[in-house]
Amino acid sequence: MKTSLVSLARAGILARTRRVNAFFSTIGALSLLAGALAAIIPAQADSNPDPDLFNRFIGIAPPAAGNGNNFRLASAKSSATTTAENLLEMDNFAPTDDPPVITVQPTDKTESEGEKARFTVTASGTEPLSYRWRKNGVDIAGANSASYTTQRVTRADDGSIFSVVVSNRAGSVTSVDVTLTVPPNEIYGYAPDGAPLHWDVYTPRGAGPWPVVLLIHGGGYVTGSPTSNQQSVGCAHDLAAAGYLALSITYRLAPPGRIEGQTSTGCAPQQYDDIKMAARAARADPRCNGRLGVIGGSAGGGHAAWLAVDHLTTETPPWSGEDRPDGAICLSGPYNFTDYRPNDNLDGFVSNVTSYCCVPDTTEPTDEDRAILEANSPVTRVDIMARPMLLVNSERDFMPIEQQEDMVAALDAAFGSEPNYEAITVSGNDHSWPIWTNIMSGTETVRDRGLAFFAAIFGMPAITTQPASQTVTVGQRATFSVTATGTAPLSYQWRKDGAAIPGATQDSYTTSPTTLEYDGSLISVVVSNSFGSVTSVDATLTVTRATPPSITTQPADKTVAAGETAKFSVKAIGTPPLRYQWRKNGAEIAGATENSYTTPPTTQEDNGSLFSVVVSNSAGSVTSVDATLTVQ
Repeated sequence: MKTSLVSLARAGILARTRRVNAFFSTIGALSLLAGALAAIIPAQADSNPDPDLFNRFIGIAPPAAGNGNNFRLASAKSSATTTAENLLEMDNFAPTDDPPVITVQPTDKTESEGEKARFTVTASGTEPLSYRWRKNGVDIAGANSASYTTQRVTRADDGSIFSVVVSNRAGSVTSVDVTLTVPPNEIYGYAPDGAPLHWDVYTPRGAGPWPVVLLIHGGGYVTGSPTSNQQSVGCAHDLAAAGYLALSITYRLAPPGRIEGQTSTGCAPQQYDDIKMAARAARADPRCNGRLGVIGGSAGGGHAAWLAVDHLTTETPPWSGEDRPDGAICLSGPYNFTDYRPNDNLDGFVSNVTSYCCVPDTTEPTDEDRAILEANSPVTRVDIMARPMLLVNSERDFMPIEQQEDMVAALDAAFGSEPNYEAITVSGNDHSWPIWTNIMSGTETVRDRGLAFFAAIFGMPAITTQPASQTVTVGQRATFSVTATGTAPLSYQWRKDGAAIPGATQDSYTTSPTTLEYDGSLISVVVSNSFGSVTSVDATLTVTRATPPSITTQPADKTVAAGETAKFSVKAIGTPPLRYQWRKNGAEIAGATENSYTTPPTTQEDNGSLFSVVVSNSAGSVTSVDATLTVQ
């Protein structure tokens, strides 16, 4: 007859377990076990058990004094006295803590002066996890959560390094270092209400003046800044690397948004007025060579289109067709504020454009409100004088896809069979600035097409593929190359450590055999045409010491019959390229320069000949043992 657990308890016998396996490696698992025991014990108990002797389990009791790691499952009976009747002890139970592991590292941030930067980390491991953020290696007081937001940044914060230490009972782990960039920030003008209007400055290499590209942020007209979308920051860096002065602007925001110092509504046409001021300021800037482009995302895409099509002359603000940019790239822009065709994102679109126009949020506007919406829709300004545009959206864009269709229809109506635009729809559901790095076809990205667009409208060269750093060993040559677009002919001048290299005037440059003196040299190229020039990034040439050759498998003796051939081979290691020279009886064999050598058909005169090989590279040489040829 089987003895039930209750019977064992009545007999005063403790139920002990073996060492708990991994299934019971947490306290939570013990709690589940307690619940399971509470359910099954009454079913297994002898008939009519004494209710005062054995009651239901309620949880886990800590180890008794001097009882090591023995955790116990406690019953509801007797909170003051722990006896065999109401405890199930778990011998040698030692929960194993998992040390922290960072699964998502913090990332670099770029923030405008006066903004706040937010860094985050994601980690796993046994709870509780603690966090300790650091700036330039020094702990930040109070920064002890999974994210850290700075105070308002200044230029003094530019280049600061942030990291975080995540720890628990089992150990700690430190994140990668990430960099905070605070670009130079300038005031380009003041709105009529006195609000200062700024742009962040991304300066290209080389001597100016340069073409200027304005970047216009999005945010549904009511929010946003030059750094609120980090992909727009990446775009600014790309433009500067291509040789353009990139200026990322602020403008007044519509309700409920406000920028610092703003007291006006920010409703249409006030934002248009601000970006017109930015365009005029950019053209007048001494760093500008007279050529101006613009790129915007989401609401900024609509603003970029407005600059390209609005050629009406006004006094307030000062504006004329000559002030317009030479071309505009519009990413996911709103262009027709009264297109209410069904779309999953129609509600959000209508909310944004009505906020900007300060009219009620409805798809059934009054005639007066409709007139306001239409007057501020870029499609209503399109005519034969529109500047070239590159329009880009995605298949499942947050911006209704009908918006780009409306702009294309307006441009087609104006230009007929000779359009001055290109419209691209990429796959996926990205919206606005993230589209910049999307692949269009093959390996070509929107970024590639965008840089080519600006190169075409500016005429001057634009670098689309920068020279890459190279590592070679002593004696080897290094080849650097660049890809650029622009009005032909393009000329090239390669430089080493800033000094022109005589004769290096092609789109690629190969060094002479290198020495250790080349190590650390900076190689760059200036690409020029009749419109101007652009300087590439520096590519670093690293030169390492060569390892001399060493023979790992020597040639072996061979025995053949007269008329047969004999094949000798060698294996060697060392810095490539390895060179081979086979010898017969000490004399070099013409043309025998591979790692194996096969003789012509042998004769008795070859009997006893000694074959060896010299293996060499830029670091030295080694000679094999002699292998004997026996001809029978």
